[in-house]
Amino acid sequence: MQNNFVQQLHTLPEIFDGNYFQIPDYQRGYAWDEKQIDELLKDIEHLLLDESDVRHYTGTLVLSQNKDSKHEYQIVDGQQRLTTLVIFFKCISLLSSKVLKNSIITKYLKRGAIGNDQFALRLNVDTRKFFEKVILSDCNLENCPITLESHERLLGAYHSINKWLSHKTALGISTEKILNILEDRLGFLVYSPKEDAETGIMFEVINNRGKQLSELEKVKNYLIYCSIRLSALTLRTEITEHWSDILQSLNKAKKTSPNEESSFLRYCLVVFFKMNKTDSQHGYDVLKSRIQIDQCLQSVEKKHQTIIKLQDFIQFLKVSAKWYEHLYAPNYFGLDNAIKPLIENIRAQNVHASIMPLFLALVLKNKGKGEILEKHLQLLETLNFRVYIANGMTPRKDTGQGDLYQYASRYFYGGLLNSYIAEEHRIIGQTTLTNDDQALEYLLVQFTQNLAHDGWFEASFELDNKSSFDFYNWRGIRYFLMNYESSLQPNKTINIDKILKSRSAGKTNDYLSVEHLWATKNRNLEGQNCREVDYYQKRRLGNFVLLELRLNIQGSDDDIWIKVDRYLEGFEQEAPTDLYHMRLAGINVRKTVKSMSDVKKTINYYSDFYSEIINEQEERYIKFAMKRWSLKGYIGYKKHHEELEN
Repeated sequence: MQNNFVQQLHTLPEIFDGNYFQIPDYQRGYAWDEKQIDELLKDIEHLLLDESDVRHYTGTLVLSQNKDSKHEYQIVDGQQRLTTLVIFFKCISLLSSKVLKNSIITKYLKRGAIGNDQFALRLNVDTRKFFEKVILSDCNLENCPITLESHERLLGAYHSINKWLSHKTALGISTEKILNILEDRLGFLVYSPKEDAETGIMFEVINNRGKQLSELEKVKNYLIYCSIRLSALTLRTEITEHWSDILQSLNKAKKTSPNEESSFLRYCLVVFFKMNKTDSQHGYDVLKSRIQIDQCLQSVEKKHQTIIKLQDFIQFLKVSAKWYEHLYAPNYFGLDNAIKPLIENIRAQNVHASIMPLFLALVLKNKGKGEILEKHLQLLETLNFRVYIANGMTPRKDTGQGDLYQYASRYFYGGLLNSYIAEEHRIIGQTTLTNDDQALEYLLVQFTQNLAHDGWFEASFELDNKSSFDFYNWRGIRYFLMNYESSLQPNKTINIDKILKSRSAGKTNDYLSVEHLWATKNRNLEGQNCREVDYYQKRRLGNFVLLELRLNIQGSDDDIWIKVDRYLEGFEQEAPTDLYHMRLAGINVRKTVKSMSDVKKTINYYSDFYSEIINEQEERYIKFAMKRWSLKGYIGYKKHHEELEN
């Protein structure tokens, strides 16, 4: 292909003629969903009705030619549309005569003698096998199971196009006519720059033309552009290789949406490039201003420094993505045994935006092991729960986030102690702060006490009778109850996925639901238990437990003494509960039933009865919480605690 291809619209037969295309491994997988597929199908429907022979502009292809072969190209831009059209040709071939089918396969799918045949389009490493073994084969998932979202999208595109073709052929439209539209009426601008520098410029054009890219994709494109301008072939190779690892880790972590990728990038930029909270929200633009490639080329020394910095950044992204995989997949392979339960707890919190830069700084600086890391991860989990998960601690979900972000970068590079704690303030009780590890501990304790000190934290589990808040809607209730259950059965492993799983994703035998002891509709239809004081009791934390869904679905609005018999002794074919805190609640209910057996059932009977149960349960919960998420023993706790009391 020559650069003069950009002078006109080219057809797919012209583009594919003897050429082979590959999507680089650093590019993301197939991303088109139903909306984009429908738009393409509507364009083709319009062309079926239009009898003119004018070519329809379908898109732009930016190709980078393989220097070792004039017929091999990497797809810089246009992979989604080209992949979809190849799927289209596959679907048409299935409805065509043998001769036409062979022609389509040879042109667009696979060429060469058996044993030496090659696919005309090869996807990136994450989707290649699925594309070739399933989509371009017989769609048998036994050949390659679905493991990524991009696999699901490829299969979705295949089914959507097949369904559309079946509908059109049923209306009498021949596959030959549809094929003619694809081959003769779709036109592409094809740009295949001869020089790497031109390809680099195209990356910038792609990044800024309004295409929906995540900030992470934009940064990747800019890094490649920089590597080309710097004539750093090794750096470019590292970007290609490492980006594949980065995307694989994010895929395994199921953090692949544009927003999730951009959040990952943001956390990395905060730590590695010391960006503040505001700058990190515009990471791509700020990174470009930090690495102004023209200035980096002004001297050999600046050039070398820039290359080393970018190499370090790519490595940082790769390792950070692996820790994302450890946290969210979860993949604990190779982790220190002492770190695993701490990672598991942080994962289960499911609220991470404010602590992620610190998490990455801690695990990377301490190389994923050691007593210091253990202590700091536990403190980070405590901070996150008290400040960002406990009910009503902060007016905004990102309160104090800027400070935590700055702590992360200072800790990672060193200098935290000197930056934040004056010489005269380094003596804390019996401890003198001498390093960044001690300084970080002190600052995190101070941060937590300022926003969620013991008094506020304890009060967060109580409910003012004038408040409309319902602890059933508290986003931390599952995590709280899971921890309470774990404290009662420390030798039993609690499956966190039973806590994190949504009800729709769970089955009755593997899902733990939040259960009301005093049901919200208990006797409401009889005009009872529906006063404001009753609703208040039902909203309190002490009214909630975790329970196996298989038991919860049985008579959920019954009186608690009836439900407790089912929970503790089983019901029909269902075994009794395995949850110890539920058994404790049941024992308490039976004790209260016995103590109130002679009490006359007036209008206040149920309110008084459940109040006694809920009070005792809430007292146990609060006592547990103050111990579980205590700051005692950490540097600075006593000092901050005394200052707050005074």
